[in-house]
Amino acid sequence: MIENFAGVFALAIIELWAAIPLGFHLKLHPALLIVAASSGAFTGAVAAMFLGNGVRRLMFWRKGETTAGGRMSTWLAAKGPWAIGLLGPLLIGPVFSAGLAGAIGLPRAFSLALLGAGILVWTVVFSVLGSLGVAALGSA
Repeated sequence: MIENFAGVFALAIIELWAAIPLGFHLKLHPALLIVAASSGAFTGAVAAMFLGNGVRRLMFWRKGETTAGGRMSTWLAAKGPWAIGLLGPLLIGPVFSAGLAGAIGLPRAFSLALLGAGILVWTVVFSVLGSLGVAALGSA
């Protein structure tokens, strides 16, 4: 049981959407699957956020600090953490979302909080849908 939990956790660090089917294959209880997958994905997202911030510093090391941009920079400052945090885990994955947020310089704490909420919401949604699908296949 511990090995199954650790396996789902470790895979979720790299790819959340592969960890959920693995948890069903290993017959983890849906609550344990949600905990393992979401905590693993958040661990990977935290690491990617710090790496993304390093990439940003590497790209702009000659210029110093980047200057304020136009409309796109204003939009990213206002809506970027919400879009990347809540939709990013679904559309591009939590690790890439966190790396992107770090690379474009979004506020780290707020982005990670929203990313954690997005990871948890989408993990619960897909785990519930998966468990309903497994139950439907089992009764057929």
